Amino acid sequence: MRSRPELQAADVRALMAAARAEAEARGLAVTVAVVDAAGVPLALERLDGARLHTPEAAILKARTAAVVRTPTADLQTAVAGDPALLAFPDRLPLAGGVPLVHGGEVVGGVGSSGGEPEDDLRVCAAAVAALAKLAG
Repeated sequence: MRSRPELQAADVRALMAAARAEAEARGLAVTVAVVDAAGVPLALERLDGARLHTPEAAILKARTAAVVRTPTADLQTAVAGDPALLAFPDRLPLAGGVPLVHGGEVVGGVGSSGGEPEDDLRVCAAAVAALAKLAG
């Protein structure tokens, strides 16, 4: 039987801290979510000023990225060519969700909601970079 890497609580705290620092440095009012490989929420933080719908959107973006194992920006582009992709439940194909990969395995996803697409992606990129540092 093979074992698979998984996010630990300390990892999630580091990812959230990096994402929050990026958002605050840019003055963004966003919500950030981290989920495990199955899309189960592990952490959620709505920064001051983030709109009320952003927590659900951040979770859905993170879940979509983790379960589909693809950045949600790529899915947003794919939907233009195949609108049937919108029929899958609990998926949000909008930019701002990125899979978290360690050792070639998807261990979760991070989602940001509330900024412009490029801002949400920068917040997610900060979490991805933090995971890379943890992996050493």
